[in-house]
Amino acid sequence: MKKIGIVTISRTNNYGAELQAYALQRKLRDLGYDAELIDYLYYKHKNHKPTNLSQPVLKLDTKSKLKNFLMYRVVSPLIEGSSVFSAAIKNRKKNFYRFHANGNTSYSKDQYRSYEELYKARLEYDIYMVGSDQVWNPGTGTSLSPYFLDFAPKDKLKVTYASSFGVSQIPESLHAKYRDFFNNLDVIGVREKQGVALVEQLSGKRAQQVLDPTLLLSKDDWSRVINEDNSDSFPKGDYVLIYKLHESDELVKKAYELKQKFNCEIYNICKRAYANKKIEGIYNIEDGGPSEFIALFQNAKFVLTTSFHGTAFSVNFNIPFFAVLRPNKANNSRITDFLEMLNLSDRIIWEGKDVSLGNLNTDINFTLANKNLGVQKQNSLKYLKETLYKG
Repeated sequence: MKKIGIVTISRTNNYGAELQAYALQRKLRDLGYDAELIDYLYYKHKNHKPTNLSQPVLKLDTKSKLKNFLMYRVVSPLIEGSSVFSAAIKNRKKNFYRFHANGNTSYSKDQYRSYEELYKARLEYDIYMVGSDQVWNPGTGTSLSPYFLDFAPKDKLKVTYASSFGVSQIPESLHAKYRDFFNNLDVIGVREKQGVALVEQLSGKRAQQVLDPTLLLSKDDWSRVINEDNSDSFPKGDYVLIYKLHESDELVKKAYELKQKFNCEIYNICKRAYANKKIEGIYNIEDGGPSEFIALFQNAKFVLTTSFHGTAFSVNFNIPFFAVLRPNKANNSRITDFLEMLNLSDRIIWEGKDVSLGNLNTDINFTLANKNLGVQKQNSLKYLKETLYKG
């Protein structure tokens, strides 16, 4: 059985990151490979060790360096140890840990806390893979080199699956750097249509658009990771679910309108366990892990989200939704490309447009979207099978 080592973003207390990391190694195992995540800590992890060799591709000014240091090396560890937030943080950490520990996620035996530790490791995989999420975002506060597999042995197959730039363009000053990065890769699969164009523009290489790994698993597949031990804490009855990565007055306004339309409660699954804004009539869920995230989406009456993965899980589970987007946000292509591919662009609400709920269709016929998604899923699995056969 061939062994695959995957580098991606994980252990970040982020729902999308943990779920996409799990989904990719799970699908590779389903295909008959011994796949695991190379446990290289992301720069936002409190135990990551930044060094001179792990500097970001976009040079940070002194203010940005100080901000990163304070946020990830001082503030986050202090908050996690604070008695003020201890209950929610403790439960959330437990739920995230339990999701991975219950056999859902397979990590390498050794953990690599720094750039140097990863590059000195004697790794023995047959195939090396870059996973999904925004692993190639030029704004990332650490070196992108590991996410282009330049630590892997030269004679091994190096591929990517659903990797994302997270932005629609790369600064011209970085074009040569990215060209060198891509020259190290054998086969390239990206998540967004714009990513295909960017790879060709930067390197002249061909890339294939594939689905986010979370979409390779069915609703039944995801049901198996739900932790029923926490079922008593799940909302009872119908509810509108909010999942937002930034504050949005438009989203909250639509949530109140949907609450009135459906005569139900509003629940907000929070991106962190502390410092969440309290809004009248909206219940914050601060301590849920990835398993609870799945359960909340599967059972929602309606979803309002600013997130790519919030959008992806709504589609995968056939839950009516709106994606609420800021017109000038740099990474909108993650969501707009995905919904365009499925003929669901009408599910986007643009902030500032002030469109009343009465002029929007709250019902969705997922028949065509499911058909399109099925085709894309087969194409994505074909990409994986044909690519990995080369290894």
